[in-house]
Amino acid sequence: MARRIKVNPQILNVVFEDGIDSEAILNLKSELATFEDSVEFYETPDKGPQASIILLTMSSIALVFGAAFVKKLGDKAAEDCYPIIKKSLQTIYKKYFGEGAEYECQIITSSQSSKKVPETDYSLVLALYCVGKNNERVKLLYKTNWEQSQFEKATDIYLSSITKFVNSGAGEVQDLIDKSPNSMQPALIAWDEISDKLIKINPMPRSIGI
Repeated sequence: MARRIKVNPQILNVVFEDGIDSEAILNLKSELATFEDSVEFYETPDKGPQASIILLTMSSIALVFGAAFVKKLGDKAAEDCYPIIKKSLQTIYKKYFGEGAEYECQIITSSQSSKKVPETDYSLVLALYCVGKNNERVKLLYKTNWEQSQFEKATDIYLSSITKFVNSGAGEVQDLIDKSPNSMQPALIAWDEISDKLIKINPMPRSIGI
């Protein structure tokens, strides 16, 4: 992860920039408070996404899943945990995703310090993070144009996939990493709404053509 935040590797860590919509953060904190001491929040300065390999940098809101917390997701308590996490993301969706989004993400180009819309379909605002048994770091991405039902389905799939990947070194995430090992970390993975499968994402901007 690009910004060095010392997080607790055993719990759910939520890292967010201070420029993020306050209502979205308040809702996130309110809903996740159910997890009590199993969740911690970290506010960082708003640096704004740069026009480097933007998908590899930490998103403006990052949910970092520690090993012990992921074990809870794999227990019977998962049926209680999933709805809480999904509900905590609802305001973020309304503010930053879909046709009715209040905000449009822009990146800062290093050459002219001007702003432009990023060359990616994936959000720079929100992502889920985890680390596998072999220390493989993974970032799970959301498309900015997803409908809310797609957004929530992706969250369900991501939570289930994180559980299998972190607890057992198994599942679709592990299969993707084993099939195509990463030279750069984190591995970028997203749900593909057409094939209904997880896929690996190229971190390079489309204009580079790699």
